[in-house]
Amino acid sequence: MEEDRRTKSTWKLLALVLVIGLVAGLLGGALGALVFIQPGPQGEQGEEGPQGPEGPQGEQGPEGPQGIPGLDGTDSILQAIQYRNETEIDLSGYLEMQWYNLSDSDPSMETTMTVQQDSRILVQFSSTVEIEPPASVWLRLVVDDTYNSTIYVCSVGPPASGTYQMAGHVEFLTDSLGAGSHTIRAQFWIETEPTNVRIQHRTLTAMELASP
Repeated sequence: MEEDRRTKSTWKLLALVLVIGLVAGLLGGALGALVFIQPGPQGEQGEEGPQGPEGPQGEQGPEGPQGIPGLDGTDSILQAIQYRNETEIDLSGYLEMQWYNLSDSDPSMETTMTVQQDSRILVQFSSTVEIEPPASVWLRLVVDDTYNSTIYVCSVGPPASGTYQMAGHVEFLTDSLGAGSHTIRAQFWIETEPTNVRIQHRTLTAMELASP
């Protein structure tokens, strides 16, 4: 019996030792995990590495819609002429209510341009008019007595008094023309009181444009 009690005591002692060892192992593992799991301080950032090679070029996108064609720069102007005159033309000797050519008093206000087949002519006219009320004068451009520009009007009436200077400008583009010579004229129309109108500082410009 004594021997049985010693044997049981020995087994209890061994069991207690095993339990203590197991608990100590678990505690040690947990403490070790806390020590190793806790992150340390971040180290310094390293230098940036070299840039990698450039990737291949992507595919070209679809072609966009074609734009509206315009004039071909200076190549579209085949020739250009211009005349200027600053002498004064007194309109006191002209009758009212009909068109006259300025070239009757100033030959530079009429010119002839020889163009290619289907070319067009761009014509411009500018002038300064000195006028006293009551008076009115209209000015325009014509090509071959067929193509007429718009009209600009210089007019002064009562109760205005004194002398006035007015500037005006007209221009237009003809249709396609046949090959050969075409005559360009600046014209005026006296509406009332022609004794009070004088035309000054005139410029006539003509350009041949290639067919579009």
